[in-house]
Amino acid sequence: MIRHESIEGYLQRLASGDPTPGGGATGALAVAEGAGLVSMAARYSDRDDVSRRCGDLIRVCLAVADEDERGFGAVAEAFGLSRGSDQERADRSAAIQEALAEAVRPPVAIVDAVERLLREAEEVLEDGNPNTLSDVGTALGCARAGLTAAVVTLETNLAPLKDDERSADLRERIGRAEELAGRVDALVGRVRELITG
Repeated sequence: MIRHESIEGYLQRLASGDPTPGGGATGALAVAEGAGLVSMAARYSDRDDVSRRCGDLIRVCLAVADEDERGFGAVAEAFGLSRGSDQERADRSAAIQEALAEAVRPPVAIVDAVERLLREAEEVLEDGNPNTLSDVGTALGCARAGLTAAVVTLETNLAPLKDDERSADLRERIGRAEELAGRVDALVGRVRELITG
């Protein structure tokens, strides 16, 4: 499990030729790092409530990273099934659809996590210690990376998905992620203004 690995061990696995971990897990970890930075900034601002919520968010993101690794592993396994006979092709197609239905859950959870992280970052920016502005700005960059990972992962999973209702829902989630990206960019602009005066 990713949550119990060293950073070096995780990065070695990430750089290997194995299909997992990949972009989704990395996006979840980026959001976890952002939550860590906001938590630290909150502690310097006497906002233990924000720090506590960010701690919860870190745990959520670590679980999402592990879930993404398992989910994409199942997708890769389904695509590797035999397709020699009509029955094998039908079984393979059903397995792919089932695996994809599960594999979209982590990137959706990443979008939800970013939304939570932005609320916490906004609170710290409102009345936080000005010495932590660069940390909050970096946390927002981590949030942006998480959103990018979620969007491209969802878009990748949309192509082979045959469920029109689920596809429509995923397109809506992608739109929500793009709106959040605009919010992140605006907050980064605000941080930079506060830093430069």
